[in-house]
Amino acid sequence: MNDRMRVALAGNPNVGKTSLFNVLTGSRYKVGNFAGVTVESREGQVSPRYARGRDITLVDLPGIYSLTATSEDEAIASAMLSGRERQQPDAVLLVLDATNLARNLYLALQTVELGLPTVVALNMSDIAKRFGMSVDTEVLARELGVNVVETVARTGVGAQALVDAFGNTPARLGNGFAGVSTLARVLTTFERTMTSARARWLVLTAAAARADSELPHYALLSPPERAAISEIAAPDLFDAARELITARYHEVDRLLAAIRPREPTRDGAPTMAYSRRIDGVLTHRVFGLAIFVVVMTVIFQAIFTWAEPLMGAIESIMAWLAAHVAELLGPGLLTDLLTQGVIHGAGNVLVFVPQIALLFLFIGLLEDCGYLARAAFLMDRLMARVGLHGKAFVPLLSGYACAVPAILSTRTISSMRDRMVTILMIPFMSCSARLPVYALVIAALFEPSEGGVVLTSMYALSTVSALAMGFVYKRTLLRGPTPPLMLELPPYRLPKLSNTLANVSDRTMDFVKGAGGMILACTIVLWALLSFPRPTIAEDSSTLENPQARATTIEQSYGGRFARALEPVLEPIGQDWRMGIGLVGSFAAREVFVSTLGLVHGIENSDDQATPLRDAIRNARDPETGAPRYTKLKGLALMVFFVYACQCMSTLAVVQRETRSWRWPVFMFVSMTAIAYAMALLVYEGGRWLGFA
Repeated sequence: MNDRMRVALAGNPNVGKTSLFNVLTGSRYKVGNFAGVTVESREGQVSPRYARGRDITLVDLPGIYSLTATSEDEAIASAMLSGRERQQPDAVLLVLDATNLARNLYLALQTVELGLPTVVALNMSDIAKRFGMSVDTEVLARELGVNVVETVARTGVGAQALVDAFGNTPARLGNGFAGVSTLARVLTTFERTMTSARARWLVLTAAAARADSELPHYALLSPPERAAISEIAAPDLFDAARELITARYHEVDRLLAAIRPREPTRDGAPTMAYSRRIDGVLTHRVFGLAIFVVVMTVIFQAIFTWAEPLMGAIESIMAWLAAHVAELLGPGLLTDLLTQGVIHGAGNVLVFVPQIALLFLFIGLLEDCGYLARAAFLMDRLMARVGLHGKAFVPLLSGYACAVPAILSTRTISSMRDRMVTILMIPFMSCSARLPVYALVIAALFEPSEGGVVLTSMYALSTVSALAMGFVYKRTLLRGPTPPLMLELPPYRLPKLSNTLANVSDRTMDFVKGAGGMILACTIVLWALLSFPRPTIAEDSSTLENPQARATTIEQSYGGRFARALEPVLEPIGQDWRMGIGLVGSFAAREVFVSTLGLVHGIENSDDQATPLRDAIRNARDPETGAPRYTKLKGLALMVFFVYACQCMSTLAVVQRETRSWRWPVFMFVSMTAIAYAMALLVYEGGRWLGFA
């Protein structure tokens, strides 16, 4: 038994692989990239509770359906398992869904053929038993030549038995499946330079590459493999691939017959029928869509209602901290920077962390219970009508959290053209960085009872706009056919709250850490631009006596002058120079908008008692007319601008990295900014024309 091992965690999507990873590692992992590519990887040490003195590293591979790579994720997983990567694992932990072995066994056969020591985790075994799906694990272990352990990742059942099996599993090469003439001839040609298992993998990979030259995995093939491919005529290659696929599925059928000798029991049939009846409602083209809208509306309303006490507490803490820092340090530049800039500026973003955490919590619960896949199924019908790839919906959903990982997840889309369409759509989705802006404007200018409806409308507008732009791109710049969707509906299951809360904590802290540095840097720069040139002694004394003079001082600062110069462009969309300063700063990162307004408010009201930013916006008055400075219509136009504008340097950077060109990020930035201005102009001027001003 090896005391130090590197184990690859492999399996289809939605088999509980991530839950099992969290159980075995105790959620102690590091995130990086696989060697030479930007595909995200997770590695974690098996918890001492299970490792029993051994040093076992788990490498969580992307979820794949086959080792025949048709996407970059599958190519990376295939490269590591087949040994084309320098760090080939010592063993494989293959996770299978006990309720869906008909689909999972194809990958199992391919993995076992590689000859690596393999342990099979037969996950969701409790659900399979409840459904009456008996599995003879002894027969399955004997047929595959591996150890098979029944597990329940949600509760940790079987975790210790899995770890104990590492190092005690024999390597076994799978059956040849080479009894058909064309396949046997092609394999003989390939086997001159490689093993039989590698040759069988190459048959399918080469056939896929011949069928679609855009597939990203072709570049990963070694020179001998490319040379072997070139020797085979295309018709022979395609015939051999069909024969190999057919032979493998015959083997899957034989295995299923061997490991499930009995029919489903009576206890399982009602459960399955009950699940189908639920799907009949939740996936209905009319009722299902209505339920989805209601669910999202309730979630967004809850985000406002439940987060309010925590938000108020954070505002009070920030006001107390600013007051004590000012009292401790006394007047001066450093005091102004810390109180007006860092505390009031960055603190105005932290106040929205409870809402962001609740958003992640609700999305996590919907995903873990299986409902999010049903929502994807519903939306796919709409996406197919506008000519989009069905797989694009998952990255689009991820775009609600953050565009950067959502863009990275488009690697599962095999066609580069469809992948590019999806990348261009994702920034239109309202990410978590927009939520503080929406929340600030809604809390300041709308009634509490209107908050959920307005927020839902912003998210609905962003989703519809993303689909509309995908429709346009697919028929103009990136014209092409729509591939069919293969979408799996996982079984309904109760989420494991500890895993969900750990995920919420990780994602919320990622948001705080990722935004914190950018916000602090931008806040310091903007504070300097709004504070210099400093007023003279005479001007400074008048400023202390007259709050209106403080506003004039800001207007005369470098930042104020620049914002004043932009005001003719901002007025048609209902914004003044103060909002202009925030909009300029927000192009670095959307969260900076809130901290910038907090900075402006802090400088203008440096002598007054600390006032929450949303109250300051709500109570702001035009000094000449006494009318409210900001109205619902102006707030609506501002939110619409944020729906469409591409205000995230990180997003542009990842698009450049994924496309290996600056052409697409420049196009994205310019086109989205133009659309944002046009839509905000339409909302504000149209609203005024209709009498809503």
